[in-house]
Amino acid sequence: MAEVREIEMIVDRVVVTGDLAHVRLNGSTEEMPVKELPPDFVRWQLDYKHGVYDAIEKNEYIAFNAGHLPVVGTWSSGSKFPTLANKGIGFTPKDEYIEKYLDLVESAVEQIEKLPPHAVNDTRMLRTRTAREFYAHPEHIDWRRMGLLEIFEGSTYRNLIENPFASVLWTGNSPVFMSYQVDCLVEIITPKDLRYRFAWAMRRLFEYEPFHVVQTMYPYSYCFWVRNFKNKTPKRRHPGKRSDNTVNEGEGKIERQE
Repeated sequence: MAEVREIEMIVDRVVVTGDLAHVRLNGSTEEMPVKELPPDFVRWQLDYKHGVYDAIEKNEYIAFNAGHLPVVGTWSSGSKFPTLANKGIGFTPKDEYIEKYLDLVESAVEQIEKLPPHAVNDTRMLRTRTAREFYAHPEHIDWRRMGLLEIFEGSTYRNLIENPFASVLWTGNSPVFMSYQVDCLVEIITPKDLRYRFAWAMRRLFEYEPFHVVQTMYPYSYCFWVRNFKNKTPKRRHPGKRSDNTVNEGEGKIERQE
C-alpha cells in the first residue's frame, strides 16, 4: 500500500492542463506555462530522423544517433553538481491522435515479435515505414512534450522524484552543429499511460539497431514538458570567409561595449 501511495505521489507531481503545468513541490503548487518547440528545431528533428531511417533502410552503420540521444541534466538538493546522462528522446502524438498512432506502431511491433530478435533485416522496411508514417504528419505531434523511457531507476530517476526539472542539450553533426538547450518540467508516467505505450513501441521498432543498448523492460516513462528553449548553435564571432563554412558567417559577432 505504501508503494502504491508513493507511485501516486510521483505521478501526480506534474500535471498539465492545456498549456499550463501544475507542479507540486515542497507542499505547494506552482503554475508554469508550457510551450511548443520552435520551428527550426522541429525541422532539424524531422530531417535528422528521416536521415536515420534512410541509413537503416540501406543497412548503413549508425554509430551514434545525435538527434535521438541528447544529454539530460537533473539535480538533487544534496548535490552541488548536476547528473548528466545521454537519454533516448522521441515525441508523442497529440492526445486526439494517440490511439491512431499507437495502434499503428503496436501492430508493427506485434509482427516483429513473431520473428527472432536478430531478424532485423526481415523487418527493416516495416520498421522504418511505420516510424516515417508518424513523423510524416508533424501537425499530429505534440511539440510541447517529449517522451523518454526509464531503464535503470538510477540517479536520473532519483533526482526527478525529488526535483521534477531537467535540461536537455542536443548537439548535431557537422557542418552546422545544430545545438539546442530545452528546459523541461518532468511528468513520470506508468505503463498504463498511452504515452508510455507509444514510447515503448517506438523504441521496440529499433531496439536492435547499433545506436541502442538492448533493453526491453522499463518501469516508468517520462514526459518532458517544454518550459523554455535556447538555440545554442555556434556562430562565428567575427565576419570573414572561411573555406569550410561550418557556421553562419559573422552572425555571432559580439559588439564590445566601451
